[in-house]
Amino acid sequence: MHNPNLTINEGILELLPIAEEKGLRLIGHIFATVKRAITGIEETVIDQSNTIEVDLKEAMRDTMHSNTDFALDNLQATQVAQASLSAALNGKDGICVANINPGSIIISTLLAFMASAVHPSDPSGNYYRQWQGVYQNLTGSTETAKSAVMGQGYTHVTTDNPFLAGVRFTNSYFADVTLLNNDIITINWKITVG
Repeated sequence: MHNPNLTINEGILELLPIAEEKGLRLIGHIFATVKRAITGIEETVIDQSNTIEVDLKEAMRDTMHSNTDFALDNLQATQVAQASLSAALNGKDGICVANINPGSIIISTLLAFMASAVHPSDPSGNYYRQWQGVYQNLTGSTETAKSAVMGQGYTHVTTDNPFLAGVRFTNSYFADVTLLNNDIITINWKITVG
């Protein structure tokens, strides 16, 4: 029932229905292969849907009323292994691979900032964009990949998520992937608006 004590503007707001969202959502999918250095065989190790981070959803919302930049347009072109991660990478965008679940990813748990690029053969299509990250284990020992995170605006604080100051697009937790010396993991990450 209408309240007669409201101002004209308050009365109009009281009478307007609330808009509800219908059908628009972001869908993430991660597909990864490992090329084994010893045999040369390439095997699929990950093929699953994944969670889109709240950061990306909020960045998209904010672009509707302000000039907010959340593009992955400053991609890290070469891989940087854990021992070489530094503030020199600040502001870079791309994919990081870690040895812990995504809820606990901090810079000290990263295996590497992968060589990141727009997917070379399938960059975009109707309602999607796709990126690729590549990492070769050159440590001389075995490593285990357990998760990955993709985002904008790397900030080097070893006790924080690598994209804490930027926009985390998505993350994924997967079954352990063993990387022997010289093995190469390639992650293809697609985000679809559907």
